[in-house]
Amino acid sequence: MYSTHSQPTIDAIPNGHSLVVVTERSLANADAPERTYYRCRFCGQERPDAEQFERSCATPHPPSPFREDEYDVADPRTRRALTEEMETRFLEEGARYEVESESGNTYEVDVADRTCTCPDWAKRNSELGMQGCKHLRRVDLEILTRRLPRPDGRFER
Repeated sequence: MYSTHSQPTIDAIPNGHSLVVVTERSLANADAPERTYYRCRFCGQERPDAEQFERSCATPHPPSPFREDEYDVADPRTRRALTEEMETRFLEEGARYEVESESGNTYEVDVADRTCTCPDWAKRNSELGMQGCKHLRRVDLEILTRRLPRPDGRFER
């Protein structure tokens, strides 16, 4: 069992791949070294070095998360989810993620239960519906764009 943390996409896009740096730590063996590698957000290929993405990306243009019945960029919470500085982490316990917001506060998002520990969600959860607060939306969008793993620990394909 590993704890997985992905970092923002790197600038280099070799052969059409959009790379995310993934760092894994063993949960079973605390003395085991961290494992770092690169994963293409589009096709899911993984390599130990960015230079090893020699073949062209099989899926250079991923589907947009802004499809019918999903997030509307005109919605203020969706805009903030996309534009504000937030750091997201997969917690490896169920469908939970941690989001450190631009304000410096840290909240826990559960994508299965569609909940967040932020005051906005607590105050307005009935009016927010399934789309939720900006933190829940940010986690959803990062899962859809393959920057965070799904609750099962795998990346969206």
